[in-house]
Formats: sequence, structure tokens, C-alpha cells
Amino acid sequence: MTLIMKSVLITAGLGILLIGIEWNMMRKKKGGVTPVDWRNLRDLAFMTAGACALVAFGVANLT
Repeated sequence: MTLIMKSVLITAGLGILLIGIEWNMMRKKKGGVTPVDWRNLRDLAFMTAGACALVAFGVANLT
């Protein structure tokens, strides 16, 4: 595995972990999961994808 792949996989793993933690917190709320919560999860997924792209771009330009 290259350095770029390792960096992107670590970033994606942390993002997915954060999404999982948020999902558990939303699921345990008294009102359940609302449409606003779904938008927050979607936004977290987009931010994770953007962070992965940014990390890949940064590491590629450093090497």
C-alpha cells in the first residue's frame, strides 16, 4: 500500500467512526432520529469524503 492510500484509509476510518458515534447518539434520543439528524449524517459523510480528497491531494503533493 502506498502512503496516499494509507492516509486516505485512516481519514475515512475516522470519519466512519465519527458517523457511527453520531448515529448511536441520535438513535438513543427520546424523539428518535429526525430528518434534521439524517441531514447531519449526510453532511458528515460529505465532509468525510472531502477530507479524504484533501488528504490525498496534500500527501500526493508532498511526496
